[in-house]
Amino acid sequence: MNDFNSSFFLSLRYLRPKLNTALFINLISIIGVALGVGLLIIVIAVMTGFTDEFKTKLLNTTAHIHIVNPRGEYISNPENIVTTAKSLGYSAASVLVKNALIQQKERLIPKMIIGIDSEKINNVIAVKKYLKYGTADLKSNQILISDLTASEMGLWLGDKLIIHSPVKLTKMVKYDSEKGFVPVENKVYLPSEFEIVGIFSFDKYDFDSAAMFIDLETADELFDMPWGAATAVYVTIPDPMKPEPAQKELIKAIGEQFSVLSWKQINGQFLGVLAVEKTMMYFLLVFVVIVATFSISVSLITFVMRKIREIGLLKALGASDLTVAIVFTLKGFIIGILGIISGTVFGISAITWRNELLFALRKFTGIEIFPRQFYFFSELPATVKINDLLIICFLSIILCIIASLIPSIVASRIQPAKALKYE
Repeated sequence: MNDFNSSFFLSLRYLRPKLNTALFINLISIIGVALGVGLLIIVIAVMTGFTDEFKTKLLNTTAHIHIVNPRGEYISNPENIVTTAKSLGYSAASVLVKNALIQQKERLIPKMIIGIDSEKINNVIAVKKYLKYGTADLKSNQILISDLTASEMGLWLGDKLIIHSPVKLTKMVKYDSEKGFVPVENKVYLPSEFEIVGIFSFDKYDFDSAAMFIDLETADELFDMPWGAATAVYVTIPDPMKPEPAQKELIKAIGEQFSVLSWKQINGQFLGVLAVEKTMMYFLLVFVVIVATFSISVSLITFVMRKIREIGLLKALGASDLTVAIVFTLKGFIIGILGIISGTVFGISAITWRNELLFALRKFTGIEIFPRQFYFFSELPATVKINDLLIICFLSIILCIIASLIPSIVASRIQPAKALKYE
């Protein structure tokens, strides 16, 4: 204990600010560790925030579980499945999702049409919650569009939209082995006209830019399906993060003639990419901290060379090799702690003011740093998790101690007789 107390006292003495080269080297070491730790905190928080925000937005725009026909066909009587799901204690609604062409003058724009029962859909997708203008109570030939589509096409409440059904368009031509594609005689097709009664925004760019809602019965007619048919049944469960028990229960109840897919399975590839990216960023940025801790080794080696005579005097007065080693290890440890504290404050501050910093950069450079069309969100998401913070700090402390060991061992092996003669 006496060795440790003496070593700790000497470490603090060597860190005492003096206007010399040693102070400058110590400050550089602290700044290096702080930048490495701060950068690691910022990047991991952004990756975590992006993943969490994506999952939240995804759950806002889709159901926890999708029940579909495995052959890719429509479900002719989805209400039976809805009733079964409700009997198990889950919320459910039938939907029809198809692609269509929206005509604006001579221009055709592809969009995703979602046929819903406006009285039931809010049990699985909160359309009313994200409605900005108008009403979400849809009747025949009425439509909900997003604010992005309204801005893109110059539309507003009460305006009319023309929708072309690809299913009906393809029925106007047939293939002849000799003539190729030829029009079907006496086959006339007229597109459907819809009135805009509501404008929504889920604040998820890819969904808002593509989706439109219409009444389910109108959707059946538009895509030439039987009345009441749907392409899927959407089911909401109490714990969307653990959908497996509900999946097994639904499969047992409705049989295996339908596919029961969780939102994680449907978006598994993208969620997997996010997880791999976070792991890789963690792995790569740890090397930034490792490089930063090398500055501690450099500063301690420099300090050892400057203090050889003092080290020799300490050992001549009876200091053990362990005492000398602890002195310099503690010095590296204290530098590391100061750097980690500074880096943590820097990282959390940058995360707190991230959107203001992005706005300032965008204003200064004129470049959109975080474009919505690529990242889906209007602001940069970030989440600082205590577990991540503790892992980063603990790992950084270990690296700082390791970086201190080599100079400490070198100092402990100095021979007093040679050190006192050192010039």
